[in-house]
Amino acid sequence: MNRDRHTVVVHALLALVVVATVAVVGLGLRDGGMKPIELWFAFVAVVLPVSGLALDALRSRRRPDVTVEEAASALAQKVTRHWQKESRYRGLYEERRMAVRWRREPGSERASQLSAELGDEGVLDELTGAFVRHARTGHLSRLVVTGEPGAGKTALCVLLTLEPTQPGAVVPVLFPLSSWDRKRSLTDWMRDELALNYPAVGERTRDRKLAEELLAHHVLPVLDGLDEASDRAAALYAIQEELAGHSFVLTCRIAEFAGLEPGRVLRDALVVRLQPLRAEEAGEVLERAGGEPMGPVLATLDAYPDGPVARALETPFMLSLAVELGGVLPEELRTADDPGAEERIKRYLLGSFVTQAYRSTVDKPEVPFPLDEAWPALSYLARQAEPGTHRFAWWHLHRSVPRGLFLTVALANAALACSAAAVVLFALFERPWLGLWIGLGAAVIGALVVELVPQDDPRRAKPRLRSVRPPSRHALQRVLGFGVIGGAACAVIVAFLYERPVHVVVGGLLSGLTFAAARYFSEPSDPLEAVTPVSLLRSDRTTVRYAWLTGAVPGALTGAYLGAALKEGRRTPQLDDVTLIDELPSAVEALLGAGCGALLSSVGLGMMALGSSAWGRFIPSRAWLALRGNTPRRLIGFAEDARDRGVLRQVNGYYEFRHSLLHRHLADTGGPDAPSRSPAPAADTRTGPASSQ
Repeated sequence: MNRDRHTVVVHALLALVVVATVAVVGLGLRDGGMKPIELWFAFVAVVLPVSGLALDALRSRRRPDVTVEEAASALAQKVTRHWQKESRYRGLYEERRMAVRWRREPGSERASQLSAELGDEGVLDELTGAFVRHARTGHLSRLVVTGEPGAGKTALCVLLTLEPTQPGAVVPVLFPLSSWDRKRSLTDWMRDELALNYPAVGERTRDRKLAEELLAHHVLPVLDGLDEASDRAAALYAIQEELAGHSFVLTCRIAEFAGLEPGRVLRDALVVRLQPLRAEEAGEVLERAGGEPMGPVLATLDAYPDGPVARALETPFMLSLAVELGGVLPEELRTADDPGAEERIKRYLLGSFVTQAYRSTVDKPEVPFPLDEAWPALSYLARQAEPGTHRFAWWHLHRSVPRGLFLTVALANAALACSAAAVVLFALFERPWLGLWIGLGAAVIGALVVELVPQDDPRRAKPRLRSVRPPSRHALQRVLGFGVIGGAACAVIVAFLYERPVHVVVGGLLSGLTFAAARYFSEPSDPLEAVTPVSLLRSDRTTVRYAWLTGAVPGALTGAYLGAALKEGRRTPQLDDVTLIDELPSAVEALLGAGCGALLSSVGLGMMALGSSAWGRFIPSRAWLALRGNTPRRLIGFAEDARDRGVLRQVNGYYEFRHSLLHRHLADTGGPDAPSRSPAPAADTRTGPASSQ
């Protein structure tokens, strides 16, 4: 059933609800079985939400649709803007790029215009420029780039996204294959990644449709990191089958790509290998960087072009670290020639880079996180990286925290908030202790139920009424769960205060609808901006806060209905001694009921939303990790500072370490005094990183 049919079915069901409500109201008024005020509130409680849905549906029909051409133009601007900013963190300044060489691999296709234009070897800028030019003119261009770790494969992907765009031309979009799950088709995954990270219209369902059109005609997939895919063979097969007739770029490490026997699977692809930097090329880069400390390293490269120092600096990543450290290398490492010398030089460069990153410089005079605090935190975060990758997500850090902590925090928060709200309510009836116990009971049950369900992923942007669409099975379970808990809690409270079962039923139903509807409408839409870890955190936090407000408004309606019926519907003789009920006018009691309903519904829904949210789990996780000394208390601030210093990078909503080599080094070392490191240079007055390529 497509989305249009779903919408028709949902609207038909809503219409039936309205008709049934009107019929019940009419019969109740005719027979006199219910008071007009009760029927009025029951009628309004149903008609208002349904009317809101209908109006939103009408607005969505009137809203002009974004055309595919407009979406493609917006996508090109967003991709360029995002990667221009990120390239500065990666040190990919044009004046600092290294002339990385490539060489055609045996078995590459030679029939395409791209292959005919290129020779058997060349430099990186020549390759990227020719590839994008041919792909944008509609020619089938399929490029596979292999290389050793640090050879510049990901830098090539970033540089492709920065190639000048032309109206109507394809847009290179980077897709990290480490995120792909073989249980899903490759094109479905790419479509969802495109809709999630570069939303076009701010509404998820419509974004997915536009993403399909963009992916088919306007997107040039840049598939980075085949070696990091969970199933490399399945990924390679999916690329060949699902992208048949489409241009693409694919990167992979040499050994992993050769082990897949790509010649049997991949066709019509130009395969190139990024070449190691020769000693004279590395020397030219160091000499261009300047500085007197470069002399000893340059002399070593000249004297021993095949020695350990030259081999350690043959990749752009390791050479960029040497440039950032001013070419300083201890004499014992420059002169070493034993089999382990190359590895020791690399460990020194990696360790010294982290040390240097956390020193005061001209452009970063303040160091909010000293090295002795930063190194253990980076080491811990390196061990929390997603399997097979060198990235981590703040909303997954709760996996390293004992689950009992979240239950304890949820119980404490819920007990404090719910019992306080219930005490305020029952104090009006001179029964504060009863309110305390009811609040504690609701808190325990609610906290246990919330802890049984999986954590929400970060929810993005402000919730709002949208065109109706059916929720997913996972979302439907949460909607129904919220409704059942909210309805049951209200029914218990009403049962203690009201005589007639109708009040219990109506109050429970209204509250259940309130909680279920609030949960459904707090499923937010996508923002009109690229995703970042900070934006995800802020949006998820905003969504939780909106849940408090979402519960308050309809909760006031339920409370007003119950307050207006209190004078005649209260329990007798249990509440005969409450003089407040007899002294206050019904209108005032309705207002008090509205206030109490807003308070109880807001607290209940807000606590449930907090307990199941990514932000709600992140708060105690951050505190736990800080108390144990694993990470700083200001964890996101620390990650952003590390990104600013070039240690971390940002890929969509994830942080990732600058390179897999740095990730492994930090994961294997416990602190700045670890024995695998050598002393770092004494000073640093530079103002920016070199290209890591």
